[in-house]
Order: sequence, then structure tokens, then C-alpha cells
Amino acid sequence: MKISAKYPASVGEVVQGSFNGKDVLMSFPVSLFTEVTLFERKASKDKYNNLKTMMFLENILNRWGFEKYINNIDIIISSNIPRGKGFASSTADLCALYYALLRFFGREFNERELIEECINIEPTDSIIFDKATVFDYKEGSYKKTLGEYPKLHILVFEGKRIIDTVSFNKKELKPLKDVGNLIKKVEKALKVGSVKDIGEAATLSIVKNCDRLSYDILGKVLRLKDETCGIGIIGAHSGDMLGIIYDDKYALDSAKERVENIKNYKIYELETLLRAEMRRGIYK
Repeated sequence: MKISAKYPASVGEVVQGSFNGKDVLMSFPVSLFTEVTLFERKASKDKYNNLKTMMFLENILNRWGFEKYINNIDIIISSNIPRGKGFASSTADLCALYYALLRFFGREFNERELIEECINIEPTDSIIFDKATVFDYKEGSYKKTLGEYPKLHILVFEGKRIIDTVSFNKKELKPLKDVGNLIKKVEKALKVGSVKDIGEAATLSIVKNCDRLSYDILGKVLRLKDETCGIGIIGAHSGDMLGIIYDDKYALDSAKERVENIKNYKIYELETLLRAEMRRGIYK
């Protein structure tokens, strides 16, 4: 038997900080995908190429009482998501793997199960949910759904630094700033369809994070945002990526013509995905 499942990335975090005494984040899915393929093999070998998915596989099969299959299921990952840059590549891998395992063993989706097993591996992105959600990414003890995912167009600046999520979150860092006002702003914006307010909240969240992670090109990106009529910036709170948010594709295309190359940064465009476009666990 062979089963494949896909899952999208995120593009940094719209908001990340402290809320009601918990460290939370909220992200939007974007048009980058990972595909995980499961197949039976007498002696699995490819799964050892990715420690996180291998651990997730073993943990979930033990949870389901299917330990006898651990050595006979192999994993191949095909992905166009940048690694260690803040695109939730590992969360996407684990979610794709979970959906493939559900199909492989004929199991039903269980949100709590997915949360627990992802958190058991590493801090987890909120794209595990099918709506915009404020999520306790370290312990999984809190979630609040704010609304449907919006459509945004993003000009991405991807740097060369690679930051491991697990190691970064174990560092002695300054406490996250309170983002209660930003969460309220995004919640209201999603209800009324104001992408401008989403952009403002995302910008403030990155600025608040500067004493935890440096952004060498933040000043330049902020200037480019103003010069090209962007509505905000979005970025990785534990990665090497910033992006300028535009409210339509035409505005982004116009901006691309005016943006010069920045040394050591890849520049390209992405768009956020609506719920129907996420293709959560789409099978082959």
C-alpha cells in the first residue's frame, strides 16, 4: 500500500506574543506545500532522514496500539517549503504525515490527538487548524478561533540563516510582549474584512519581537512597504524571513518592479490560502 498526503506552510506569524499569561501565535497558510508518502517495506530506511517525522510515526502508532507496524512503514517527504526560515516546515510535515496515517489505517481525524502529538515533537504552528486561530504553541493548552483565513499577497524576503525551532525556544530569551490588543485588532479585522488592520497588527508584532530576534533588513523592508503601498509587514518570530503584505495581486506586481535585489536574500511572492485552498491532507 502507498498513501500520500499534502499540507501547506505558513509565512511567519501574523501575531506572536503573550496573551492571558500564555505564549501564543497565529499564522496563515500559504502557497507552499509538503507531500508525505507512506509505503510498506520489509526494512524501512528513508524515514530516518527526518528525525521529527520518524518520532511522530513511532509515537502515533504506539498510541493507536499498532507498534508492530513501526519497522515496516517508510516515509518519503517531498517539499518546496524552506527549512529553518520560519515557514512552519516541520508542522506541515507532521500534519501531512498525520493525514496520511489516518488514511493508511482507516482512522478518523482527532484534533486533540493531532495537537498533542505535534506538541510532543516541537512547538507547533497554528496552521494545524482550518481557521485563523490563536494557539498556545508550546503546550497546546489554549486555542481561540478568530475567523476565516483571508487572502493576502506577500512579497517575501528570505534570508540565509537557519534557525531550529526547538533550540531557539530553549534559549534564555526576553519574555514575549503582550499582544492582547493585536489579537483583538485581528479578530475585528477578520470579522469586517479589513486586511489593512491585519497588516498593521502583523507589523507591530514584528517590531515588538526585535529584542528577541534581530532583523537586519527590517528598516529597509519597512521603507519599501511605505514606498510601494504595502499594508504591513509579516515575518518569522523564530526564523529568517520578512514579507511585505499587499491587499491585491496588482499592487504586489507593481511593487516587484520597484524592488531591488538585497544581498543574501531571496525575493519572491506568495499568497495566503483560503480554507478551501488549504488542501489539508489531500490524498493521492
